[in-house]
Amino acid sequence: MAAACSVAPTLTPTPTPAPTPALAPTADATPEDTQSTGLLIREPESFEGYTLYAREDIYLIDHMGRLIRRWEPPLDEVRLAKLLDNGNLLTSKNLELDPEGNVVWEYSYPQHHDILKLPNGNILFLASLIIPREEAIALGVNPDDFICPNLEATHIIEVRPTGRSGGEVVWQWSAFDHLIQDFDPEKPNYGVVADHPELTDINFADPTKCTAIARDWQHANALDYNVDLDQIMVTARHFSEIWIIDHSTSAEEAAGHTGGNAGKGGDLLYRWGNPRAYQRGTAADQRLFWPHNGHWIPDGLPGAGNVLILNNGNEYDERKRGYSSVEEIALPADGYSYRLDEGAVYGPNEVVWRYTADPPESFYSAGGSGAQRLPNGNTLVTDARSRRIFEVTRAGKTVWEFGHPLPKNLYRAYRYAPDHPGLRGMDLTPYRTAYRAAVAGDPAVRAVFDLYLLDSDLVYVKEACDQDDTETPFFLHVEPERQEDLQQGRRMGFNAIPVDFFLYGALFDGKCAMRVPLPDYPIASVRTGQVGSQGELWSVEFAVGDGAAS
Repeated sequence: MAAACSVAPTLTPTPTPAPTPALAPTADATPEDTQSTGLLIREPESFEGYTLYAREDIYLIDHMGRLIRRWEPPLDEVRLAKLLDNGNLLTSKNLELDPEGNVVWEYSYPQHHDILKLPNGNILFLASLIIPREEAIALGVNPDDFICPNLEATHIIEVRPTGRSGGEVVWQWSAFDHLIQDFDPEKPNYGVVADHPELTDINFADPTKCTAIARDWQHANALDYNVDLDQIMVTARHFSEIWIIDHSTSAEEAAGHTGGNAGKGGDLLYRWGNPRAYQRGTAADQRLFWPHNGHWIPDGLPGAGNVLILNNGNEYDERKRGYSSVEEIALPADGYSYRLDEGAVYGPNEVVWRYTADPPESFYSAGGSGAQRLPNGNTLVTDARSRRIFEVTRAGKTVWEFGHPLPKNLYRAYRYAPDHPGLRGMDLTPYRTAYRAAVAGDPAVRAVFDLYLLDSDLVYVKEACDQDDTETPFFLHVEPERQEDLQQGRRMGFNAIPVDFFLYGALFDGKCAMRVPLPDYPIASVRTGQVGSQGELWSVEFAVGDGAAS
């Protein structure tokens, strides 16, 4: 598309069209509905970065809620994705994808809920061990309270990847190796449950909680790893607890009760959230209700070393709380162990910080969900059941909120800073392509912003810009060649096209660029510019070649 250079800039102020929202409301919304998808809130106190989440496909959005990248993994129902420092994605289903979505590693083993890469390059993931009902009864399960055909327990596996697929299991841990029961003295694992908080009661939790094939006894849903302590944190949903176990053990020690840095083998070093799970305390002592995503806050972030937990507030009917919260706790650490007075429950009794909505019931996600501490001290929260991701300050103010536009529950989202090493080689915005293509040719107009005609788009480029350049309102007036192409009600001879830099533009490398689609009807001329508080800052008007827009 050719264009003639402009005449001298005109100085007549022109009203600026209203900005366009980053994403439209859901398709079935009525005029009375409030917007529930796309970018809903963005305040200056929010931490600017890129947010990654998965629901079948994997999505990366920028701080304006714009879709920057989308990956389509080769397997269905991918629900979790994490960005690695090398730019690859580690996902549920035991997949590692390169930045283009190609599989670089896969491991054929039924993994669920969580997966992470250890500093040594090995992969740690959650799995399950399932034993028949008869074996469970032989281990001390009360048969009168056990109606399921099988019993399922937490299994943690560490794999050293080999090649594009496969791997060597180098360490594992099973809850079946660390049991206590007080039902049958003739069976193994018999003892006083309250005397052994390091073990898991095989008769705890709802005996009728059956999945399609087994009693879902513990339902672990999250893993975390502490490199300094060489310890693993597990979130055990149906125990309403978080657990810490020792990863410094050998594979043999992990199945026993001695060895490792703490000297306790694979027994629980710490547990918190529901002392009734080890028969200490009462309902008043319960702090967690079917939680998700318990993890140590990483070094370098506010609260580093504390633990952040998404407390769903769901439980068995008689203990259901009915609202969700985020809990931050300080652990009673004592070297590689954790303090516990005789006969007492694991502390702390009070949290360091808690987020609840106002009113509390307005944030209630019965399943899934997660929380992440951000570098500015805010916390990113995934509300899985409402399909939204939001950011809150320490004071509880919501400063960023995004609604996933598809009617499918989320699981967990992560926010990555713009300087995260995994983002360095990734083309984060389609506007970079527009910028590079545009500056390779001649501009249609040189002004405060150089203007290029590229295909059917108008491209604004400024070599050096700051936030003020992008926040000042733009306008774009397009004069059609044919009167019939004017929008209904237009009497001034042009159509006003909404121009919002935060919708169409991007800042990068000290430059800024914006690419705005032009209409597909024949165009006679274009007039564009910016308007400040005192009127027009600049404007240009130019004819468009032979009148064709493309």
